[in-house]
Amino acid sequence: MTGPMTGRQRMLAAYRGEKVDRAPIWLREGFPVAEPFPTTDDFAHGWMHDPLYRSLFDDVAPHVAAMRSWGLGGWGNRYLMVPPDRIHTTETRVSPDLIRIDGWIETPRGRLTFVNERRRDDATVWYRQPPVASVEDLKKLAEVPFAVKPSDIDPSIRNYQRAHDEVGEAGVVRMSVSSPIVSLSHCMSFDLFLELTLSQNAFYHELLRELTRRSLALIDAIFQGRKLDTVVNFGGSEQCTPPMMAPRAFDEFVVPYDGAMVARLKEYGILTSCHCHGKISRALRCMIDMGFDGTDPVEPLPAGDLTTRQAREIADGKITVIGNLEWSELCFAEPAQIRQRVREILALGKERLILGTSAAPISWITPRLAENYRAFVEAALDQ
Repeated sequence: MTGPMTGRQRMLAAYRGEKVDRAPIWLREGFPVAEPFPTTDDFAHGWMHDPLYRSLFDDVAPHVAAMRSWGLGGWGNRYLMVPPDRIHTTETRVSPDLIRIDGWIETPRGRLTFVNERRRDDATVWYRQPPVASVEDLKKLAEVPFAVKPSDIDPSIRNYQRAHDEVGEAGVVRMSVSSPIVSLSHCMSFDLFLELTLSQNAFYHELLRELTRRSLALIDAIFQGRKLDTVVNFGGSEQCTPPMMAPRAFDEFVVPYDGAMVARLKEYGILTSCHCHGKISRALRCMIDMGFDGTDPVEPLPAGDLTTRQAREIADGKITVIGNLEWSELCFAEPAQIRQRVREILALGKERLILGTSAAPISWITPRLAENYRAFVEAALDQ
């Protein structure tokens, strides 16, 4: 090969454990690389037009790889993955800076209601009231019948094609799926979720088996008979890692179910990645055994329990480590410290590594944060 690798070539080589000219850089969702930039009047993303952020984006975007998301649309919901035509919402502008989302799910035994919020210049959704407040509510939700037809996923395929065409050689496209345990835990408060892991353990595993069946049906609907150039990312199984739950919870509530999904995706030749915060020294070994190709982030104390060196030793070339600059480092450290951290990470080798951060901005950034992002990218390019 002559000349530098493209962002797409670097990312794919990093996931596959192949040689790279340099470790790819990924800045996460707060940087819309190789995709349409939000409009100035976008309710959630207006902060991206602040001159401080826009100048940073323009400076770093040419040097980083894109990871363009697409997904299952309403079929990937975290309300036990019920068919999306059973979920209804209405939005109310409570104030110029706040939108209230009132929702309800139609079950065979009546409605379950939920409330979410969106805030101006805040690129996330805040969950105020989940639909499940009791075991009986969870049983109602589980009674909603599930079936998916090939035509139901046509919008997802169109989203994939649009994302793939727009990204080109700048990077890869990435389909997002939820771990079955996430589609269960999201239905209720976390306190109730933890309580029911003990008092309703058998019912939980019954639901996780059904959620895995639903996920496999959607995977087949998407990939059967198609050759799609995408990575699939599993999101959010971190509630089964310390400090949320004991280390063995990952073995019980994640491995049998995510593992079946990874195996099916491997049959289709698809690269897989696992997003999981927390203390993952146990979970990382599980991810390797399940066959994941990559994982992010890998965090040191206090957020996690692994240094990058320790994680690379556990990985042993079998899984790509994506990370890791801690969000707190980017927000508060000196630029010289950021450059040193990047050098320390790269000193461990540039193969099976995607340089990234543990989180990304969802609202207004500070001058220090902008300065540290520049230090990160500059040090990463000096390989």
